[in-house]
Amino acid sequence: RTNQASSPLSNPVSIAEICFAGLPTSADVPAAPNLSSRNVLTLQPDFSSLRILPYASKTAMVMCTAHNQQTQELSPLCSRGLLQRVLHSAKEDLGIEFSVGAELEFMLYRENKDGIMQPVDMSTFGNATTLNEQEDFISTLYDQLERQDIPVELIHSESAPGQLEVVLNYSDDILQLADDIVYARETITNIANQHGMKALFLPKTSMMAAGNGSHLHFSFRDAGSQHRNSFSDPSQPTGISRKGEAFIEGLLDHLPSLLSLSIPTVNSFRRVGPGCWTGHTLGWSTEDKDSPVRVCIDLNTQQASNVELKLSDAAANIYLELAAILAAGMEGIKNGKVLRPMMNDENNALPLPQSLQESLDSLKKDELLLS
Repeated sequence: RTNQASSPLSNPVSIAEICFAGLPTSADVPAAPNLSSRNVLTLQPDFSSLRILPYASKTAMVMCTAHNQQTQELSPLCSRGLLQRVLHSAKEDLGIEFSVGAELEFMLYRENKDGIMQPVDMSTFGNATTLNEQEDFISTLYDQLERQDIPVELIHSESAPGQLEVVLNYSDDILQLADDIVYARETITNIANQHGMKALFLPKTSMMAAGNGSHLHFSFRDAGSQHRNSFSDPSQPTGISRKGEAFIEGLLDHLPSLLSLSIPTVNSFRRVGPGCWTGHTLGWSTEDKDSPVRVCIDLNTQQASNVELKLSDAAANIYLELAAILAAGMEGIKNGKVLRPMMNDENNALPLPQSLQESLDSLKKDELLLS
């Protein structure tokens, strides 16, 4: 909220760079190497991202980029600015523009008569129970997302008790999609509260139930082209263009390190393993829902349309995650990497990191992602 008597542009908002290390509940200033409470960054609003919040109608939210207070240069700590730079590089250096889609999973919990939080139902995948019993919640959620210009493709029930998935429309504006993901999660949380429930995006709430992911889909087109999907090429044996294959191989090359950014908590790795439909080996496949990197087929054209990363959840910083994934794929395109064979029962694919620490150890050696 801003003072009504003044312009928001005349009252800059600032933040100490140490805050980017995460503020603990035990103290005001966290301990973090190379970050200081003395260095202050200014936040420059991007008013194209401004939303009046329908669940708090006297409040608006706007996304910002962080800049050096003295020079006004974009701070290297700003993940939204990083994503902007990666997208600019894709267009200027590689001549491509990306399209991205997102699937947001969450579970609805309610306090029982004993004060214990539990799922609102015990339904399973595709069950009508959650859809019917939470019709008012779903209807309100859809309406309020629409009022924020967040396009929704689908809302459906998922595998775990009380679990729903909101599928956002595929978008050519990646920065806006990242903003929409943040706004959508905020909206889901607040609408659930208004309906006497809690929306949990926690990757794993129980070892006896499926977890919550945040799957991401990627394709690209030649810069300036409005329609052609450059990811697909029916003349290729895989149905994927050479650039598309190189993108996937770049993603696979860095996937052990990328997991530190896409599933970045100890809890996140509890969602990974055989039977979890996240994939746990380093490889790709076509339409295999247990593959970490899945090539999706368009049901209308029967052609490869995009590649999905299933090892992603809501604990990730969506701006940093997207920037890192796209940078890895772009390196593959830039270097003309050759896609490894598709995983099958005869391939002995290497296992992916089984813990956050394993992935962090890989990240420490990853020159591209550390740059």
